[in-house]
Amino acid sequence: MRSRQLGLLLFVVAMLAGWWVIAAGSLSYFEEGLSHPFLHEKEGLAHEELYLVALQAHVVSAVWSLPACLLLPSRRLLRAMPRVHRWVGRITAFVVLCGLVPSGAWLSFEAKGGALGTLGFLLSGGIVALAMVRGVQAAVARDFVAHRRWMLHVGAQLSVAVTSRALLIAFDTLGVDEIAGYLIALWVPVVASALLAQWIATPASQKRKDNESFKPLAVSLDPAR
Repeated sequence: MRSRQLGLLLFVVAMLAGWWVIAAGSLSYFEEGLSHPFLHEKEGLAHEELYLVALQAHVVSAVWSLPACLLLPSRRLLRAMPRVHRWVGRITAFVVLCGLVPSGAWLSFEAKGGALGTLGFLLSGGIVALAMVRGVQAAVARDFVAHRRWMLHVGAQLSVAVTSRALLIAFDTLGVDEIAGYLIALWVPVVASALLAQWIATPASQKRKDNESFKPLAVSLDPAR
């Protein structure tokens, strides 16, 4: 197995493990309802019941969307069950655009960290919505290269839920300031995931072209000249 394939496999396994932990921990939002400690932290909520509904809708949407977006890019699945790929993709697009993104946008206005926290969540949600819409359009147009590229961005942003949670646990262990740690754990995965997805999606020919464009600069900076 090539190193890239191994790295991708390890990434998917890690994301699914994180998804399982988060999903299991989110059951309490349904069991405890308005008495959940998380809602008690949100003092002064104007619409507490509506916030809980949005939170539960977000959880349900995420429980479906993250594993779906991790598994749908599998070429093996696409070759073996193309019809399953299409229908799961359609369901996932609906869940993301009608459930995950709207509920996340609502919740973002009560995010920890004030305006920076809200902006971080809105940025991630905006990337997901744009990439999903463009990905669907590309699939309809049968431009499967563009479709795969856009869907990489969706999956990358959905993985932020896991990477951000891991950073929060690490920062809590290290005693990092709560608000600063929260904002770093939000913004770094959002930006890094967007950049990484764009790099992976860029064709190798374009990467070589970009490298070639820097050669004159490298020569001009050569200390031996």
